[in-house]
Amino acid sequence: MSPTAFVLSQPLTAQRPSRWDIHARYAFHRSAEPLWLPAHTWLLALPEAADSPSASPQYRLADGSVVFLEAPLTVDQADPLTDSQALTALAAYRPLEEAVLAEWGLQVEQIDTNAPFRLIQCPLCGGTRFTTVAFAQVWCDGCYAQFSVRSTAGDPGFVVDCTWSHYQPDQAHYLLPRSDDLLLTLVFKDSGNPLELTHSRHCHRDDCTPAKIALTDGKDTPLRAGLHACAIGDVYDWMFYGHVPTFANRSTERPHELHWPDKRPSQFWPAIATAHSTGLHPAEQQALQQAATLLAEHAPPGHYRERISATLAEVAARPTYAPYLGFRSPWPRRKHLQSGEKYLLYRWLMVPTGTSDFQTACPLWLVVTSLGESPHGDRWLVMRDNLCPHCGEPVTAAEMATAVDEKRPWQYPHGACRESWQQHGWQPTLFGSEK
Repeated sequence: MSPTAFVLSQPLTAQRPSRWDIHARYAFHRSAEPLWLPAHTWLLALPEAADSPSASPQYRLADGSVVFLEAPLTVDQADPLTDSQALTALAAYRPLEEAVLAEWGLQVEQIDTNAPFRLIQCPLCGGTRFTTVAFAQVWCDGCYAQFSVRSTAGDPGFVVDCTWSHYQPDQAHYLLPRSDDLLLTLVFKDSGNPLELTHSRHCHRDDCTPAKIALTDGKDTPLRAGLHACAIGDVYDWMFYGHVPTFANRSTERPHELHWPDKRPSQFWPAIATAHSTGLHPAEQQALQQAATLLAEHAPPGHYRERISATLAEVAARPTYAPYLGFRSPWPRRKHLQSGEKYLLYRWLMVPTGTSDFQTACPLWLVVTSLGESPHGDRWLVMRDNLCPHCGEPVTAAEMATAVDEKRPWQYPHGACRESWQQHGWQPTLFGSEK
């Protein structure tokens, strides 16, 4: 049976199909939306589905979208579409879900009504071009950071996780140890469609008018520029957390030389950005400690057994597991970087918990710039060592000189951070910082 298609001879208003959005805790119904169709629009009549009979006839437009009318088209409203090539093109259209199932054998399940990779920016390089192969993985075309998408805990929206086991630091604003145990997470929920760039009665911003829609600027935010700002609901910026990389991660990355402007000795990175853990059972750790004690008892001062004893004692005192990096750990903002500068995750400030089984850590960041290459790897000069390990924002000399009222520390720049500084034994080095 040949398809039935029409060309409108006069404009009319159709309806987009209504739908149910199902979420973990509830479901809500999205009502049909009106759609104005101008004259000369092509419509392909769709057969009625056997499992969902409807009194309203449905049609597919040339762009693939489906609409329905209150009644079938009449001869006064439309003429038959007789062009054979047009008929073939309309009938050959397949929705994305059907095409992917036929070509790849994959069932496409939509996480949310909004498409994540049309909205977000890469947190490492700020890129907005993303690639996938057979929907198996998604990565940033700029720095090759990798992404996966999952549902929220029940609210309409999506969660995006970002990892960087294979990223290219030359293209990124951040120098990070390669690790499968660290990640960034973004949450986007309870939003309209930010790609719909038309003013409506739901627009709530004073700067959003029918003549000029309020748009996002994409500056230092997780979302790209050019989105309808009124349609954006709750966005939780990229959250940094996971486990501190261990010694095993060092063998997977080229070493870098880190140089300081105050003439302190150079260091090799990322060796200093890794931690030691044993993975030993408590009984094994106890045996190591006993061996260290026995060696120390029978080792004269300066004897090689004394050095072995000290090494065994140090290994026995290491945590069993890699230290944990808490949710929402500091992730410094790109807006503070000058041209040619990068953030480097320098080392970890450890918080002892009183047991060898568990430790928490806090990242310490530096601002660096390239000094070129050497036989030992890339060389980096430290430009600033004043990023607060509690909030990730720069600390200035003026802020350090300001006395803080201990009863109201939150009223002062970094006032609430200073307890964390004291706990970690940290003070900013203010060379190169704003005076």
